[in-house]
Amino acid sequence: MVRVASTSNVRNPKRYGYDCRLDNIYLRTAVAPGRELSIASSDVQAGQNINVKQNPEDFTSNLGRIYSRNNFSSGQGLDTAHRADGNEDDVNRFWDSSGIDVFHGDDETSYNIHLLYTTADKNVRGSSTTFSASNNYLAQTTNGHLWVTDGTALYKSTNNGETWAAETTGATHNFTGIAAVGNRIFATTANGTSASQLLEWDGSAWAARTTAQTSASGLTGIWFAKGMLIISADDGELERVWAITPFGQTWAAGDIADADALFSFESTHHVSQVVDAGAVILVASTNGDIYSVKDQAGTFLLKGQTNIPFEEVHSIAATEGIVFFGTKEKSRDVGRFYTAELVVADDLYVLANRQLVKEWVITGQDTTPHFMFTSRDSVYCGIKESGTETNLWRYYLPTGGIARDLKMTGAGFVTGITNVAGKFLTVVSGVDVFKETSTYESTGYLILSAADFYTAESKQFVGAEISTVNLPDATNVSLQYSTKFEDLDNPAAATYSTAINQLGGIGDEEKQIAEVSRYIVGKVVLNSTDGVSTPKVKSVQFRALARPELVVAQIPINISDRVERPGRKPLKVKGLGDALYNSLRSKEGDSVTLELFQPEETIRGVVEQISYPIQTNEAVGSDTMYAIITVRGTRQGTVEEVTSIHTPGIASWGIMRFGA
Repeated sequence: MVRVASTSNVRNPKRYGYDCRLDNIYLRTAVAPGRELSIASSDVQAGQNINVKQNPEDFTSNLGRIYSRNNFSSGQGLDTAHRADGNEDDVNRFWDSSGIDVFHGDDETSYNIHLLYTTADKNVRGSSTTFSASNNYLAQTTNGHLWVTDGTALYKSTNNGETWAAETTGATHNFTGIAAVGNRIFATTANGTSASQLLEWDGSAWAARTTAQTSASGLTGIWFAKGMLIISADDGELERVWAITPFGQTWAAGDIADADALFSFESTHHVSQVVDAGAVILVASTNGDIYSVKDQAGTFLLKGQTNIPFEEVHSIAATEGIVFFGTKEKSRDVGRFYTAELVVADDLYVLANRQLVKEWVITGQDTTPHFMFTSRDSVYCGIKESGTETNLWRYYLPTGGIARDLKMTGAGFVTGITNVAGKFLTVVSGVDVFKETSTYESTGYLILSAADFYTAESKQFVGAEISTVNLPDATNVSLQYSTKFEDLDNPAAATYSTAINQLGGIGDEEKQIAEVSRYIVGKVVLNSTDGVSTPKVKSVQFRALARPELVVAQIPINISDRVERPGRKPLKVKGLGDALYNSLRSKEGDSVTLELFQPEETIRGVVEQISYPIQTNEAVGSDTMYAIITVRGTRQGTVEEVTSIHTPGIASWGIMRFGA
């Protein structure tokens, strides 16, 4: 039986012409023009099932790998850019932002991100005084007038929310809800020393229409949908819900009678928001149920009930065939934003295919979304994110992305949102009414998803670049980076380094960085010192190279029967080539140690491939059988510079860079 040369039977391998060792097997190379030995820096390997369909500038193979982003309209919440189970939307997502509009570029300069507008406190009660109570509800009539409640007071604006004046309504207890019906206003109040009231503004004066529900909490809310007033009330035992037409109605005390209620539930919970969902009216409740009410031949009936387990439903909206609702976890102060579909089953209208879009977990904050508002292309809700700041969040219908939008100074639940003359008006409970201005935020940031090119190995990050629309005066853009994954959640971390601080022009110039890490976390900061103009960012990118010690070695190995030794006559050993080839094939996929004798190199890694035997006819007339062995792994010891060579020990060894 033919024996393969190994550490067990050869004591001085160099003397016998062996050039390298694979584990315990000694090998001779078959280096020649066209079949060079090469050791190259390891490229990022994307598995067969990994989606690498990136932006056009991503994963280019010029020098290294480029991680770039030129669109962020699929929203926030993606922590890792390169996921084996990623989807096509990942290339347009990021981790977090504040003060930046990621959904609307402008028509003049194509898609970009830019600063959002600020909001201004409109001082509804005057003299910089905040609301006196937390029961602040908003309505907007068809003539453009705005109405907001505060305790027993009600304020009206006729100039798009710029100034407000108190109304005399005759309310004897705190308002619990307000609804607009054309130019008319209906409002409900709680119980107290006297009965709760249903009040109406008919366009000229206020009047009390009914004083039903004289016990417990009284009337607890009012909404308008499908031509009906949806009214809720609490009698101390049950929360009841009615559908009453406001048109041609002759009001009396018995109009809101227990027997006429559509449905009821325990009074420890209440109706939170009502929405017209097309086929039905959806009534959200803090008991975790969403009720479906349908008009059947002029009579409104309960036609379905969907329970959201272990959660309270505090807000709801519907548009484009999708239902949106906001919840609070029953056991803790965690707010969530869901989407669902309205489906019909056994003549009942229920929600199906519920999907969690966003969860807010902030220590010390109740992040429940208490109100939802729909525009032409988006759904909005408000989140109390700290003791000093409340933010609108925007779900963008074309992409299904969500991101932080306008911010208000002061902490409270958002209980009303509308749009007047192209500007948003937001009611923050217990604080005030805020209106969007035409002045840009002074600063905003966007944190990109952490990039690691699908490998846990460290990379050498060498360059950063940003592209902008020509920057106006009084604006600048900063591109920062961190190598710490945890800095995704800390935009103020001191570990962020500045790669680029652009004060003018359009950028498009790569700046050198030098970091070795698994991840790079990018942060784009936009600034405006005058509020008149905003910088506009088109794209960002980072370039990485593989570490020199991460290599792929490709070595042609002589697997001929002919054995040539220094200073000795060639020897032919029948069957030696086959035995050697079979020994190498047995190593395929194994962890191995590859040692080159000259120049001295040791690589620990995996045998990726053994090529099929190839026969060549050398110029001297002898036949050579060879196979290419590929080992991917880590260099051990001193890193030598290597390049392709014709014969070991000849020529210089240089590094074939990442992606070359």
